[in-house]
Amino acid sequence: MKARTLGLLAVGTLLLSTSAGMKLAAKDLDPTPEPNGTILEQKKTRPHMDLAFCIDTTGSMQGEINMVKVKVKDLVAKLSTGKPAPIVRVGLVAFRDRGDAYVTKVYPFTDDIDKFVKDISDLKADGGGDGPESVNEALHVSVDSLSWDTSNKTAKLLFLIGDAGPHVYSDDYKWEDESRKAIAKGIQINTLACDGLQTANDGGLDVFQKIAKLTDGQFENLAYRQIVRDASGKETTVISSGGESFAVAEGARAEWKRGAKVLSSVGKAKPMMYAAAGERTRGFAGGAPSGVSAGMMKADFAGLASAPALDRKDSNLDSLMYDAAVKKAREKLNVGY
Repeated sequence: MKARTLGLLAVGTLLLSTSAGMKLAAKDLDPTPEPNGTILEQKKTRPHMDLAFCIDTTGSMQGEINMVKVKVKDLVAKLSTGKPAPIVRVGLVAFRDRGDAYVTKVYPFTDDIDKFVKDISDLKADGGGDGPESVNEALHVSVDSLSWDTSNKTAKLLFLIGDAGPHVYSDDYKWEDESRKAIAKGIQINTLACDGLQTANDGGLDVFQKIAKLTDGQFENLAYRQIVRDASGKETTVISSGGESFAVAEGARAEWKRGAKVLSSVGKAKPMMYAAAGERTRGFAGGAPSGVSAGMMKADFAGLASAPALDRKDSNLDSLMYDAAVKKAREKLNVGY
């Protein structure tokens, strides 16, 4: 009996020792932080970014709306690869105009990107039709109704995306005042001009440029890509930006999202020139490319089988937003990419 008792005691001691060891190992490997644990402290000290989108959702804007919905998760993922990795929150203000289904619709800031993407999945282009939209009220709501981080150490960016200028109402907010309030809160506004803003007669192009200047942001014309083919089937990549069209050099097709301005400056994009209005378009069954009222293709662009119809679903909106956010993260947060 004594030998058996001693054996049982030994086994019990071994089991207790093993159990204690397992608990210690589990505690050492458990990633859940204590209330004042290291992980929580790291989260507090990591850099923070607030990104908000103020986007026109009237009838002509479906391509740009889809781009935000599809690319926002990838945008945040890329920004989160910085060293040190920033914590990124996103929010959105959709706007139309008075008389539409809504003037503004707010999607609050969150760092749950999957939830954000799900929440904005119902956004679609509708309404508008009379030119200018409620840009002034949209800016006010973006600056005042979104819960921006109050810390001066947080990088705060607002992207104003639209193809129309502000509708002026006597009882409305003023974009000048909203821009000054934004910069006082440390919010940089980057304005992205969609196709049509350049030709609108509402002064929108000038307003977008001034808003960016007042808030230490950047103004950019979106670039839209089209693929055209000549009679032999040879493809040419054409990018339309700021009301002009450019043929991208064959070896630079993959670089088209850098935009017409950048590619032209390094000789990788050539402006498509037109002759006087009223002259026949050579080689085009449907006339000159969208964005050009009339004219004839210059000889070196003649022979294309059809005019490059402007399709706004394929733009460099995602690249422009990423570049602006990375620049801000480097300057404000000292984050490396």
